[in-house]
Amino acid sequence: MELTNEDIVLSGLGAASPVREAARREIGASLYRKHFLERVHLLPKHLQEALRKGKAQISDAPYYATGEIKGTRAELIKLSIPEELGITNIDNGKLGKDRYFTLSAIRLYFDGLAPAGSFVDPYPTPLLNGEWEMELNSKKVFEKQPIRKFHDGIFGYNVQKPFGLYVLDNPKLIEPQTPIEFNIALPSNQVGFLKVMLEGTTIYSN
Repeated sequence: MELTNEDIVLSGLGAASPVREAARREIGASLYRKHFLERVHLLPKHLQEALRKGKAQISDAPYYATGEIKGTRAELIKLSIPEELGITNIDNGKLGKDRYFTLSAIRLYFDGLAPAGSFVDPYPTPLLNGEWEMELNSKKVFEKQPIRKFHDGIFGYNVQKPFGLYVLDNPKLIEPQTPIEFNIALPSNQVGFLKVMLEGTTIYSN
């Protein structure tokens, strides 16, 4: 069943609707869509109304940033880094105006040679044993998280997960122009480059 924008909003708001169960069945195949629907009620009223009236739409939205490992640290998303094709589509560490974003998953890739490389290299040992953190509006929302979360499946569960992918247990709704920082700390020096991808769902005005 193809859902209208109104159906999507109603299912996310939990309103009584004959399409509610159909919406749940549809989003079962899309974890990111489910994360978004569960957070529709957190959006400003004018955006909820814009979705109902077809004046806004939801869309997949991978944001990415690339940074060099400098000794034992890499700062991938910073307020001082402007948007640059192939390097980052996050301008000065903030999402665009009116871009509400549900962060559902994070991907992390390594390239030993160049910031414009293919980023398919295996993780070196220092990276495997490193940690990552993420800040939203100068507040840490992830702290001292092991890099191995990107590398390993869990024994007996999700052992075939895509390499470099970490799906959030607690997705985050990021408001427009919220400062974002993403940093990596390693236990020993390493040469190379990292690319982080923030995956989820965003809203675009028509």
